[in-house]
Amino acid sequence: MICMYDQKLTSSKRWLKNRRSERIDLSVPVVVYRPPRQGPQFYESTQTLVVSAHGALMVLTGMVVPKQRLFVQNISSREEPECRVVYVEKELTGPTKVAVEFTRPAPSFWRIAYPPTDWTASA
Repeated sequence: MICMYDQKLTSSKRWLKNRRSERIDLSVPVVVYRPPRQGPQFYESTQTLVVSAHGALMVLTGMVVPKQRLFVQNISSREEPECRVVYVEKELTGPTKVAVEFTRPAPSFWRIAYPPTDWTASA
């Protein structure tokens, strides 16, 4: 018999193994919102926990589900690439962690002066 914790751990490990570029612990102020024709209005200001050339991990209070399309706006640059939810981790207590991936890699989106070497435009 497989318990829920084992299933959750397995999916977490699978998500961590699928990394295509180095992750950086970085808090970037962003606004996350849902495209108008893809469900109820959703607009939330938050900050990233971890970023990469391919997406981010952040905390959201709004309900999102895997494969859902969202836009993430970098507050300082006003850029807002489309992304999709790839992972949702809801704890019994505390905030929900949400991982998103850009529909196209965006290594310059986070405005990091010296990004990791694997954050190239061809990533």
